[in-house]
Amino acid sequence: MKRIATLACNIRLALVVSLIGNVSCATLSKPAPTSVGQNCRIAWDKTDNPKVTGYQLKVIDSKEPTQQSVQFIPADTTTMSCKDAGANHEGLWDVTIQSCYNKSTCGPATEVTRIHIKKQ
Repeated sequence: MKRIATLACNIRLALVVSLIGNVSCATLSKPAPTSVGQNCRIAWDKTDNPKVTGYQLKVIDSKEPTQQSVQFIPADTTTMSCKDAGANHEGLWDVTIQSCYNKSTCGPATEVTRIHIKKQ
């Protein structure tokens, strides 16, 4: 009977170690930013939802998070230059986009995409 108890204890310990190992592997760091030139363009997939009237594009300067640009873009447009979107100088930028039914009602933002604008 003692062997069974010891075996059960070892199995539980192995399970706990396995779970801790899996949790630590599942912790993701921020993905590396995509490096682009100053003439870059931001593009996204067009939604199939006919109720969407436009997209809200947000561009945030990583050095100055208060420095951000928000653009409302008509639904038939799915690309914009980085400069027109507000990413107007070298550096790291965070970009999100949302589908909107009107200018005040939008769906959830996409995950942040990081871009690094550098001289070409």
